[in-house]
Amino acid sequence: MRKQWNVAIYARVSTDKKEQQESIPAQIDSLKRWLYSKMKIDKACDYKLIDIYEDQGFSGSSFHRDSFIRMKEDVDKNKINMILTRDLSRFSRNYIMAGYYLEEYFQLKGIRFVSVLDNVDTIEEYNDIIPFKNILNEMYVKDCSRRTKDGIMQRMLRGSCISSRPPYGLRFKTTSIDNKKHVQLIKEDNGTEKIVKKIFKLYLDGYGFQKIANYLNLKQVPPPTSSGDGLWTNNTIRYILTNPKYAGIMAQHRWSKVNYKIKKVVEIPREEWIIGEKYKGIIDKKTFEKVQKTIANRKKNYRYKGDIHLFSSVLFCNECKAPMYYRKSYKGYKCKNSQIGGKICTAHSIKEEILLEEISKKIQQGVDKKEHKHMINFKEFKRSDIEELVDKIIVHEDKLTGYKEIKIYFKFSLV
Repeated sequence: MRKQWNVAIYARVSTDKKEQQESIPAQIDSLKRWLYSKMKIDKACDYKLIDIYEDQGFSGSSFHRDSFIRMKEDVDKNKINMILTRDLSRFSRNYIMAGYYLEEYFQLKGIRFVSVLDNVDTIEEYNDIIPFKNILNEMYVKDCSRRTKDGIMQRMLRGSCISSRPPYGLRFKTTSIDNKKHVQLIKEDNGTEKIVKKIFKLYLDGYGFQKIANYLNLKQVPPPTSSGDGLWTNNTIRYILTNPKYAGIMAQHRWSKVNYKIKKVVEIPREEWIIGEKYKGIIDKKTFEKVQKTIANRKKNYRYKGDIHLFSSVLFCNECKAPMYYRKSYKGYKCKNSQIGGKICTAHSIKEEILLEEISKKIQQGVDKKEHKHMINFKEFKRSDIEELVDKIIVHEDKLTGYKEIKIYFKFSLV
């Protein structure tokens, strides 16, 4: 019986640049020609092209790539049993993970891996030169990362802004110094600098990060383009209030990736920041420093006064799936998204006493575990009891009729 090979073609380029975009079709055409040639030569096997997986703009040092993940899922579903790629560097530039897939994962799954230009075919005896090629492929990424990092560092030391986009309220001005590109920051002239000034003023007037965000959302002020859901958030406000660039200080190298493999960003100590040229900022330095001291004092003096409320972390809105937070004035819980503006969700709410009565009613129907019988009197409920009993609670409210439906999911079954 002829062996059936269900083939996946895998192609990858690391950037979205036009010259590399054109490389994807070239890789695929080359691999198709190889496959059709193999079909004619290999009379002992049948070959069927199942799918083509393309990753564009993904580094070879990481396997967090959309099409690769989809291909791996198809491997797990037994849809494919052969992977065809142009060369090992298209598959991976991480020699540890490449070794894992080639020497362990693919062999356990019965996957035949073919790298055409490297003359690698795992149906034959494993080639001992493969690990060395993978190391060389990773060395290329490491060298590129080092060169890129050094180039960025030199630009920062010259005082040139390295941001991919200017901070809200500022814009880039590109000049040339000693025949080298130099990027400066200047004020925008579209009114956004007034919003920045307002944010600093509100904070010094006693507003917190979230309260400022709520204020801007209610005023329907367009947020920075990078803000999620088209709304101002407390993180956006925090970023603006703590960014020295608004005070005319070109402070850079404030965060850094752990290394070229790990994308996690860590904060750099203030004494290691790179301070470039000074320019006319939106906020004067005295105001900026006053805000930094206020932030530090508020953080230092903050203490949560009170207990964690009974249903915190287990109560959710059915409409938007967001958590519901306790409001002291209401003596109950309200949907988080209905409180931040932007009309993400309507104002769903539920009184705490209603939740307690509903849970008590359910428990009175009977609980499998006898040790929970003492909880029938809802007035004795504690936070620890809720954590032990309840997985989650979903609240649905019909705004037209006012009808509220409470779905309680216990951690064990009720009789």
